[in-house]
Amino acid sequence: MIYFATALAFVWPTWYSLRGGWQGERGFQIAGFDTNALGLGLLAIAAAVYFWGMEYGIALIVAVAIHEFGHVAAFRVCGHADARFRLIPMMGGVAISNQVPASADKAFFITLMGPAINLGPMVFCFAVSESVFAAEFASEIPYQIASYLYVQGMVIAALNFFNLLPLWPFDGGKLTQSLTFSFAPDLTRSVSLAMMGFAVLLCLATQSLFLLFFVLFSWPSLMQSENLLHLQRPLSRKRALLSLAAYIATAAAFFAGGHPLMKGFF
Repeated sequence: MIYFATALAFVWPTWYSLRGGWQGERGFQIAGFDTNALGLGLLAIAAAVYFWGMEYGIALIVAVAIHEFGHVAAFRVCGHADARFRLIPMMGGVAISNQVPASADKAFFITLMGPAINLGPMVFCFAVSESVFAAEFASEIPYQIASYLYVQGMVIAALNFFNLLPLWPFDGGKLTQSLTFSFAPDLTRSVSLAMMGFAVLLCLATQSLFLLFFVLFSWPSLMQSENLLHLQRPLSRKRALLSLAAYIATAAAFFAGGHPLMKGFF
C-alpha cells in the first residue's frame, strides 16, 4: 500500500500540473501518425528489441514514449497546440513544436516534465510488481506480468536519471544551462562547453560512437540555446531556487528507482 500511495502522490500533482495538455488541437496524436513517423516508430521498436531483447526493448520504448509525451503535454500547457513527438531509431525520441517557449520558466517546465511525468508510472510499476511478488497464491502469468513491470520501472528510472545528468544535449544539460544563466550569467558559456566536453569524454570512455555522433551533432543547438536564453524572460531568483529543488528531487527519485539496473553498467 505504501508504493500505491506514493504512486498516487506523484501521479495526482503531475496530472494537475499538465491539465489542459493531454490533448492537442486534434486530440491524441503522435506526429499526426503520418507514414514517415509511423515507419520511424516501428523501426525504433525493432531496433530496441534487437539490441536489448524483447522485455527490455519494449520497456525502453514505453519509457521513451512517456518521456516525450511529458514534453508534449507541457508544451501544450504553455500554449503550443501544435506540439507532438516522434520515435527515432537509436536516438529515442524528440518532442516537436513550431514555436519556442516565451520565457525561461516555461522552457524549464517543458524540459523537466519530460522526465518528471515518469515518476508516477515508475512507482506504480514497482507497486504492482511488489504486490504480486508478495502474494502467496499468485499464478505464473501474474508473476510474468510483475516481472515485466519491475523491469519497466527500473528502465523508466534509469533512462530518466541518465537524461537528467548535467550533460549537453540531455535534458539535464538544458536545465543546468538555464539555472546557470539565472544564477551566474557570465558563466553560462563556460558551463555549456564543459557539459558538452564531459559528454564527449563519457562517450569515448564507454566507446559509444553512435552517442558521440549524437553529442557532436548537437553543437548548433548549443549555440542556438545560448542565444535563446538572452531573448527569453529570465527566471526570477525565487523561481530559480524552486526549479533547482525540483530538478534535484526528480533526479534523486529516479536514482533511487534505477540504481539496481545502472549498477550493471558501471
